[in-house]
Amino acid sequence: MVFEINEIIRFSQTDKDLLLKITEMLYFFQDVATLQAEELGVGLSVLEARKMGWFLISWNIEIKRLPAYGEKVVVGTYPYQFRGMIGHRNCYLKTLDGEVLIKADSMWALTDKEKGRMVSIPEDIRSEYELGEPLSMTYLGRKIDVPDSAVAAEPIVIRPDHIDFHGHVNNAQYVQMVLGNVNKGAIRRLRVEYKKQTTLGEVLTPYIAVEGKTTTIALRTDEPHVVVQFETES
Repeated sequence: MVFEINEIIRFSQTDKDLLLKITEMLYFFQDVATLQAEELGVGLSVLEARKMGWFLISWNIEIKRLPAYGEKVVVGTYPYQFRGMIGHRNCYLKTLDGEVLIKADSMWALTDKEKGRMVSIPEDIRSEYELGEPLSMTYLGRKIDVPDSAVAAEPIVIRPDHIDFHGHVNNAQYVQMVLGNVNKGAIRRLRVEYKKQTTLGEVLTPYIAVEGKTTTIALRTDEPHVVVQFETES
């Protein structure tokens, strides 16, 4: 079952060109998925009581264009597959006339928060969701290869404002950390692979590789935590 919310692009959500910020796009998708769970009765408080939480494994997002300040849009989502411990979910953002501006594919893992490991999705949670058909888009694997040419940049110390309800860095914050390294030109695809949770006080070093229109950035300590990849139109 599709779940949708109506939104208007606010000034505080826009960049220097008065277009929706990439991080605000991610917050839209995160929020609509969370709100769907709440409406179905399997939201944060229900999962928290069972010491469980959904954690992102990956994003693959196609951007036709970013909506502008004052534009009214519809943000929607639905899962299209559950398998074992993993849920696959599409999100989208469209105009009131139905033009789809952004399509997203995502993978989520249900996790036992006390034990710190993934668990099979219980049937009473799975059964609350009605699966839809996958969006028509280019589906890419979760794994993002980091070119050998990647060069280390200034380390980033994790601050309290990076941390969310689950006690680690919010998925959108990783993207915010590295946006300034992207080549000029509108972003047309964003991919993120989440490998390891990051907590308060840790120091992440970005390793950056630019190949044509593609910028790949690995955020890592002694091991990779997140890999972010941007494809621009120029």
